[in-house]
Amino acid sequence: MQEYSGAVPWAAISQGFDFEGERVYLGSRPRGIHRPTQMARGVLSIKTNQPRQGRSARYDDALSGDGYFVYAFQGTDAANRDNTCLREAFEDQTPLAYFYGISPAIYQILFPCYVTEWHPTRLSCMVAVGSPYEMNLREPIPPAYRIDRRYSTIEAKVRLHQAEFRELVLTAYGRRCAISGLPIPGLLEAAHIVPDRDERGHPEVSNGLCLSTLHHAAYDRNLLGIDPDGVVHIPAAVLAQKDGPTLEKAIKAFDGARIFLPHHPCDRPNREYLAERFDLFRQAS
Repeated sequence: MQEYSGAVPWAAISQGFDFEGERVYLGSRPRGIHRPTQMARGVLSIKTNQPRQGRSARYDDALSGDGYFVYAFQGTDAANRDNTCLREAFEDQTPLAYFYGISPAIYQILFPCYVTEWHPTRLSCMVAVGSPYEMNLREPIPPAYRIDRRYSTIEAKVRLHQAEFRELVLTAYGRRCAISGLPIPGLLEAAHIVPDRDERGHPEVSNGLCLSTLHHAAYDRNLLGIDPDGVVHIPAAVLAQKDGPTLEKAIKAFDGARIFLPHHPCDRPNREYLAERFDLFRQAS
């Protein structure tokens, strides 16, 4: 799975791996809590799915006030088999993998994770992202590691939002650059129209554009603008420059072109955001 950059399809995860002549499966499609037959106690992984309905990024980030993930039990019986396995992982403080869905059948893998609190009356537990160094410790976890888990979990959640936003935007645009049509996912990024540091800069598809790494950098640096009608504008100073084929064909050639739009209207760029961003481009150029 090292060939995937963060977002891993379930088809790759579900293959599992061979260990001492046996196939060990990393997770289960129908169940969120997974203990393979080779394990006698605890769990190997937990899973959170991204629902297929709805096309915008979700905001129920499953974080408690102190930064940890809130993970719901399987069903309504805290003592059923799945939840008992999860409780054993809490009691033993054994590491597990967390497959967090960022789009249907696409997951971000968080590892190692630990169940840090157990709440049977709430039918949930707290899960924190730990450090790989913890797995080599032979003594109880020092308090410093518990503090580090909170920050590690918050950082992991930021990465999840970024990965989810990228996956949603690339999917909406058919995994092609909105300007050039480049179809290579490894060279595509989700560009914010209103920056994410802005209070309105939510990771919604309508606040994103699927751009190649080159066009994303040019957009962020106001070397390329997109007006509310989706027309690409290149500053006069850039058009006046004379250079090789990259500048001519990858930048200047798109002056006056229209961007490709997502098929679903709700995924198309917010015109007000485009207008606001285009005003900044005009001021800069």
